[in-house]
Amino acid sequence: MAISPQRHLLKKFFTLLFITISMALLSQESHHKWQRFSGKWIVENSRAMEVNGWTSPWDYYELLEYNSIISLKDFKDYSEISVTANITERKQTPAEFLISFAITSEHASWFYRMYAFKLSGGFWGINKVSLIFTDKNDKSKPNATKNNRVIQEIASKNFKVKYGRDYNFKILFENGNVALYINGEKVLCAPFTEKTNYGRIAFSSKNAKVAIDKVEIKQGENTLFLDDFNEDSIYVRVVKATREVNRAD
Repeated sequence: MAISPQRHLLKKFFTLLFITISMALLSQESHHKWQRFSGKWIVENSRAMEVNGWTSPWDYYELLEYNSIISLKDFKDYSEISVTANITERKQTPAEFLISFAITSEHASWFYRMYAFKLSGGFWGINKVSLIFTDKNDKSKPNATKNNRVIQEIASKNFKVKYGRDYNFKILFENGNVALYINGEKVLCAPFTEKTNYGRIAFSSKNAKVAIDKVEIKQGENTLFLDDFNEDSIYVRVVKATREVNRAD
């Protein structure tokens, strides 16, 4: 049976509409580089900012104890992570800021395993920098088991960082070690015994508001990842509630 010209045009219209909507959705998603895990993150004035400060602990893995954004992609064999960050306001003590790397998950989004450089302090500013490792404690238990994580402090050092100032943070993997530089000064260095630094990266804060800019991941001189937050690159998952209506028979 022949298709009428009207039906043919209607079919072409809806096909074109579907393609247009699909391309728009793909375009909308293509600029996303991060996923918000918790907190209130906004992109404004070419900076990603956590503007809530207060945290709501979940008691699962460490990232969920902070206001965090995590990269949507995994990275491997990189030699450097750099970011400009500003701990803009302390809400209460301890105020903390994490730069996390080698974040991996055994299943879905249960990111128990990671390393992080942690900055912590009190009323007058940050006064300590540490390298931590965290993972699932009892791996035989389900992922949704609360308080089933272990945190190890590998190394630490007293170091002052003022609130409300921009600092350049750089993590370098060199000669079997991982080192944190702040404004060009080598602050903390410790052995990195993993075979690879494969995984995602994340930025997190607790009891403090923060702003980050110019995130770059490099492999030697080659840039693997760059985000200067000139556009909103943070994906926020939206859960829509639905209501079931029971109709009378």
